[in-house]
Amino acid sequence: MLEITGLRKKFGKREALKDVTFSLAPGEIYGLLGPNGAGKTTTLKVLAGLLAPDGGSVVIDGEPYHREHHELKRKIAYVPDQPFLYYKLSGEEHLNFYQDLYKIPYAKRKEKIDFFFKYFEFEEYRTELVENYSAGTRQKLLIAQALAVEPKLLLLDEPLVSIDPLVGKKFKKYLIEVAGKGTAVLFATHILTLAQEICRRIGIIVDGRIIVQGGLEQLMSLAGQSSLEEFYFQTVLQHEKPAEA
Repeated sequence: MLEITGLRKKFGKREALKDVTFSLAPGEIYGLLGPNGAGKTTTLKVLAGLLAPDGGSVVIDGEPYHREHHELKRKIAYVPDQPFLYYKLSGEEHLNFYQDLYKIPYAKRKEKIDFFFKYFEFEEYRTELVENYSAGTRQKLLIAQALAVEPKLLLLDEPLVSIDPLVGKKFKKYLIEVAGKGTAVLFATHILTLAQEICRRIGIIVDGRIIVQGGLEQLMSLAGQSSLEEFYFQTVLQHEKPAEA
């Protein structure tokens, strides 16, 4: 579903992405882990079409991808780490607006909209302006609108920020169901226990490069670790260890 090869991105003199290469199969949940500033958000923004890469290639569903490829972009949904919402719209208006962008027929919308307001437990905010939402309710709206368009590639950047644990549990359950129907999920997170719980494969990105990736259980077994947290710290610390003279 997704194949990234040699992806590069610079901001001035700083290289945010140096040589990012990985792939996702349909139905796979891939956890992208790494410290702050490692390149997780930049990678997702390139895939979402918000940033143009400086090099490398991206292939989505068998086709070369670029920011102006609108047909491919309608196969992608993105939950950013810093939400952008139109505060003067109600929650229901926002979901309809988002589905307008994806050209979802009106006949298919009402059932989905009804479902997500109830499933993520913010039905009472349906007709209220987004400017009056709490941070957690805004996050529920972001997640709902991304899932409602049934993307083939779902990009998640710390999606459970501000979400209460009960709704977070329901989100994880639904995400596994979505992947089971063939959606590929790229999940960037700092919550290592969450990644260990739902991701089939992981990649650890440090300083703009993925330094290790593979099946979760296989990697931890090879490293002799019992938890993803132990494996992650061991891997990142080894990479950041100064070279001996």
